[in-house]
Amino acid sequence: MSIYRYSRWDGSQDVALPTTDDLFDRLSEQILQGDDLRGALNRMMRYGMRGEGQRGQGLQELLERLRDARQRNLDRYDLSSIFDDIQERLDAIIDKERQGIDQRLQEIAPPPDGGQGGDGQDGESTESGGQPGGSGAPPDEFTDMLRQMANRHLNQLDALPQGAGGRIKQLRDYDFMDSGAREDFDALMQELQQQFLQQYFQGLQQSLQNLTQADLAQISEMVRDLNELVKQKLQGDDPDISDFMNKWGHMFPPGIETFDQLMEYMSNQMAQMQSLMNSMTPEMRRQLEEMMDGLLQDNRLAWDLFELGMNLERMNPDNFPDNDFRLFGDEPVTLQQALELMGDLNDMEELEQQLRHALRTNDATNIDADDLGKVLGEEARQYAQELQRLTKELEEAGLIRKRGQNGWELTPQAMRKIGDKALTDIFNRIRGGDIGDHNREKSGVGVEITDETKRWEFGDPLHLNTLKTVSNAVLREGPGTPVRIKPDDFEIDRTIAQTRACTVIAIDMSYSMFWDGAFQAGQRVGLALDTLIRSKFPKDQVTVVAFSYFVLPLQPHMLLDTYWVEFGGGTNFQEVLRQSRQILGRQGGTNKQIILITDGEPTTYNWTESDLRANYGRRGGGLVEATMREVMRCTRDNITINTFMLDQSPSLLRFVQLMTKINKGRAFISSPHSLGSYVVADYVSNRNKVIR
Repeated sequence: MSIYRYSRWDGSQDVALPTTDDLFDRLSEQILQGDDLRGALNRMMRYGMRGEGQRGQGLQELLERLRDARQRNLDRYDLSSIFDDIQERLDAIIDKERQGIDQRLQEIAPPPDGGQGGDGQDGESTESGGQPGGSGAPPDEFTDMLRQMANRHLNQLDALPQGAGGRIKQLRDYDFMDSGAREDFDALMQELQQQFLQQYFQGLQQSLQNLTQADLAQISEMVRDLNELVKQKLQGDDPDISDFMNKWGHMFPPGIETFDQLMEYMSNQMAQMQSLMNSMTPEMRRQLEEMMDGLLQDNRLAWDLFELGMNLERMNPDNFPDNDFRLFGDEPVTLQQALELMGDLNDMEELEQQLRHALRTNDATNIDADDLGKVLGEEARQYAQELQRLTKELEEAGLIRKRGQNGWELTPQAMRKIGDKALTDIFNRIRGGDIGDHNREKSGVGVEITDETKRWEFGDPLHLNTLKTVSNAVLREGPGTPVRIKPDDFEIDRTIAQTRACTVIAIDMSYSMFWDGAFQAGQRVGLALDTLIRSKFPKDQVTVVAFSYFVLPLQPHMLLDTYWVEFGGGTNFQEVLRQSRQILGRQGGTNKQIILITDGEPTTYNWTESDLRANYGRRGGGLVEATMREVMRCTRDNITINTFMLDQSPSLLRFVQLMTKINKGRAFISSPHSLGSYVVADYVSNRNKVIR
């Protein structure tokens, strides 16, 4: 026996991800509610795709979380402290050197007058040499030279600049008298060199623990080789990095196999240093430049790195964003931490661009979900992967396809599925009465075959039912083979005689139709009827047009979009009736009808010269008369006009009453929600008779 435990869902439990059908159902629903494909995809991308009761994050929330994380870093750290640790260590080195010099001076007796040392002129000294504690012994030459050297070193230390960068640059050429101070300075130089060079070549951390001049020479050679690869690319070649990586691969992290990967890595590393420089004050930038000059004693290496940066920026300027981060916190950072911080902030900038691009293009495939997870956590990575599934799975299912560089379009398969959904939704809202096929009961020649059969008679089309025909022959002759079939054995399928209906759906696209979803409802009706006719009544024809002051014929796929909508200019009933009459005239067919969906009476019409003469100065300028003349032309051509009014204003009611009195069509007062039910029910129930 299985035991199940239930608990309230708190958002942390694993929930089954939506299937491709779920994704498309949600997309279809939004399209049928008035969104175009771009808007529907954008809404799903922006706000996420989890269902009811399921917590999900869309691009908008991920973008806000990313911006918050970046701001927390900016509010936390103090970039001005970048040299504090280096400055403290330099102060300690200088103090140790001074103490070493003092100790050396204490080893010789101070001069009788208490002076600090002579000037060495004429080979004489005003100081007295001798044993420690002073014995008055005359100074020897060595003691005099030691005092002069000590004084020169102390003067050099006194003249050192205050900034860490300037001190490093001058101490690099300083001849330390204290061996301990020299060792401490060399250790600091090696540490800073490693930090700086590891910024570009992370493999140094494993391969070069103690940088020597020979190591720097190797790095310089590697940078020159790297520059040669970049120059080949700039000249139009496709560089092969296999030899380069065999020789220098230990200086780079694993996973670099192509030239593009190598360039992307180098660009990212150099961008960190560039961002750090951009984020500094001019004084801090000067100090860093001086420190770099002091660290890179090999002028050729400094030049090669500069040349590499210039070549990389020429090759791909987009990889060198001009990021300038202003940090306002109080937590100190070291140089290494500052470089790592710049890398993190640059990554956040790149991720923000990826998220914003995904919002613009409705395509999340270019988001680096792993990088996003490193910044925002595992949950964010999973949500990013869900968003990437949206377009990927819909595309693989053949429901959407790329249109241009940054767009999507529905495939014919998707448009049929959305049409089926619109039709299903509309029929689900129909109440009362069995709609059925509503074909004529009269049997006769036709294109639709029923389940009934009859004996063939001369003149009947030979829709032979093979099973019944063979059965008739066997019953007539008895069992056995061969079976001999005679004309009297022929059994044919009965057919249903059908008429051909032609319909024009005219959707008002004046400005007021968009206030409460009336135009979107008209779009759904057109889509549903188009799907119904193509699947169930293939011999019928339907044409959809939109109208305001002009008439725009619509292709079926346009019913899923609104890019073609143009407001303004009035509502021209006369012109839409005229063009609909011409369309139906070209199509032929027994039944002809115009389904007019509107929320207001006509406000403009096509003026003729006679109109100007007859109606000049009259209020309305013959608007109603010109429209009714077109209604009468439709009536003479046996075209029924059925009007679905989405408003109950007295002026609209009077106009529609006059039109139905002339045409004998019908008028319905509806709402955007129930419009589809009325139109589809009316179409199915009346397609096989003249609509009066």
